[in-house]
Amino acid sequence: MADDVQPQAEGMTTLHLRALRKDWRVVGLQMVASLALIWLFLTMTQVFGSCHPSYEDQGAWCPALDHTLTLDTMDEYLEDAGGDFSELPIPDWMTGQGNDGDGRYLMPIFIMLTIAAGWVLLNFQAPKLRRKITLGVLGGLIFFLAGMFLLTWTFGMLTSFDLYLPFGHSDESMNHANRLVWPLAVYIESLIVVLILSPVLFGLMGIWGLSKRMINWSVAVMLIYLALYALLSYEGVVNQLADSSDPYKPGLNPLPTQIGEADTLGGLISGEIWSLLLIAILLMVYSETAHAIIRFLEYAFRLPESCKKDPEYVGQFKNLLNSHMQHTVVIMFAMAFVTMLALKFDDLIIEVVSWVGSGQWSGQVKDSLELRLVYGKVISAMLFLTFVAGMRYVVPWQRVAGMVEAAIRKTKGNSNP
Repeated sequence: MADDVQPQAEGMTTLHLRALRKDWRVVGLQMVASLALIWLFLTMTQVFGSCHPSYEDQGAWCPALDHTLTLDTMDEYLEDAGGDFSELPIPDWMTGQGNDGDGRYLMPIFIMLTIAAGWVLLNFQAPKLRRKITLGVLGGLIFFLAGMFLLTWTFGMLTSFDLYLPFGHSDESMNHANRLVWPLAVYIESLIVVLILSPVLFGLMGIWGLSKRMINWSVAVMLIYLALYALLSYEGVVNQLADSSDPYKPGLNPLPTQIGEADTLGGLISGEIWSLLLIAILLMVYSETAHAIIRFLEYAFRLPESCKKDPEYVGQFKNLLNSHMQHTVVIMFAMAFVTMLALKFDDLIIEVVSWVGSGQWSGQVKDSLELRLVYGKVISAMLFLTFVAGMRYVVPWQRVAGMVEAAIRKTKGNSNP
């Protein structure tokens, strides 16, 4: 009976993690997730990172998604305070200060890419080597902070043959604690940049380091940013903060409560809604693609060793990746289109009411301001989505989708005999 057992055929491609991490499909999904993350962050800075016009010219700090506002305020404080330490130590070209638009974030994002790449390469090393590198980096950071302080203080006590404290002396050469100011300023400035760009840093670590925890942290931080902006842009808070008589009070430029005219994508949606819709789409593309990479690689890792070289399993895995990319593109476009139609549903309601007649009631509905406000848009969109959801009892969507997929598969089969 043993002679009847045939060994599994092996192909050139395997499902081992070392080979899969170099596969163009996996790398392509990681690139898509990374580009969606960076695009999402830049879009958020454009929508939620603008200062109130009355405060922007005055240079006041604003609770916005912009690290350069805080750094500029710190520079102004150090310049007004005088003394030997009159400016922040990190150059402006590294932090993005002095640039306009997305130029404020390009170099910090590149630095986050470098840090994430170093973190991923560190995780690829052996545990013993990784421990040594981690301890070396921590030791270097500690030495950078307190190295010169301890060396000059120790050398001063040895040369003067006296024990003294490193601060509070009339002789500046004995105030060695001043050596801590410059390293502390470097760390504080770096912390501000990393804090604002932490979604990008955590996200890149999670995408290329295959860490769900980092990806979840990245999404959570961005949601916290959105929640804080929503709280700070509340009308009562804005009125308290937007006091033109006090130039040091922060201000916000919240989104308008009344939706503007549909002037984007051929009059299908307004510019304000398109920005928010783009944020939602990019967030879903980033989260779904990043988690899908880890999910697929976990599936391949858990396969038996004999199956990882079987051409049938390899082909199934490739089809799984290809189907995921196709379905993600189709579903995202369909979802965006349906959302835009839902937000346009209030115009359809007005048109239908105007067709009914020209009475007083239809005129009031047509001139209704509530339908143009945010909550009116939400109510009309919910009505549209309820209508679309109810169509599943009339139109067999799953059967229609199956027929479309079968037709596409048949077309591909005929084109590739």
